[in-house]
Amino acid sequence: MSLVNSDYIFPEAEFYGFFIGKGEIIEKESEKLIKISITSLNSFKRLYKLCKYSFTDKFEVQFNNEKRLNLGGTGSIFLNYQTIDKILKKSNLYLNENKFSPPLKKDPLIFGSFLKGLLLSCGSISVKESYHLEFNLKTNNIFKEDLVRTFKSLLGVNARFFNRSKGSKVYIKSRDDILNILELLNAKEKVKELSELMDIRDLRSNVTRTINLISANSSKTAHSSIKQIKDIQIIQESIGLDSLPYDLKQIAAFRLENEDASLSNMAESLSMKKSTLYNKLKKISKIAESLKNT
Repeated sequence: MSLVNSDYIFPEAEFYGFFIGKGEIIEKESEKLIKISITSLNSFKRLYKLCKYSFTDKFEVQFNNEKRLNLGGTGSIFLNYQTIDKILKKSNLYLNENKFSPPLKKDPLIFGSFLKGLLLSCGSISVKESYHLEFNLKTNNIFKEDLVRTFKSLLGVNARFFNRSKGSKVYIKSRDDILNILELLNAKEKVKELSELMDIRDLRSNVTRTINLISANSSKTAHSSIKQIKDIQIIQESIGLDSLPYDLKQIAAFRLENEDASLSNMAESLSMKKSTLYNKLKKISKIAESLKNT
């Protein structure tokens, strides 16, 4: 069963996921509305059915096929704010993208339904270069911190987030964690497809990693990476990464999870200049040196 055709377990929580991912509250002709814009046609069809059969048949649909603007087949659904707000409040879900609703923290199935809407609206999965599931969000840090904590407390999944100039990203990089999340969402076809791709990638990666390690021992990049990882491990074992300023902690965590990444790739992923990243890595190195001397 594909994700878009899976059962609606908790429709209210799934709708809330769509809203957090791509929703906004607007005023149109003196009426307060919820607007949710989706670029994927299959995701849009699921949202349409969700609204029609679980909430109300009174809503407006607009399509934008202006490919010139790189919008593709974007669709938007407009619903009456008061109608939806009343329905969601019965389940203790609130149309506030800056507050993580309490029921999501207590029940894995409700949280899973929320994640389904979130993934279909603002999420993506990649297994080509590395295992990566991410959600692109515009919520505040408190919401994202609650989301990361709930991943850990309910599912045992290690998630992280970092902010960029245009929103922020909550991401998961463990193969098993990604597959477990998809299992929870009842996306059986996707689990099977990704499992096969991951097995092929693992086989190729093992061969490639062996060759790269042999050739990289003499390279400056490899030595720099090894030195950075050792410095971070010294800090982690001595005072813990949580003791670092937020920006240094973010860089340290990223380096530990991406041991082979070049400085350029790190800078691009962390949305900062290469020179800025280099200076911050020097700060981490100085902290490690001071700890070794104590």
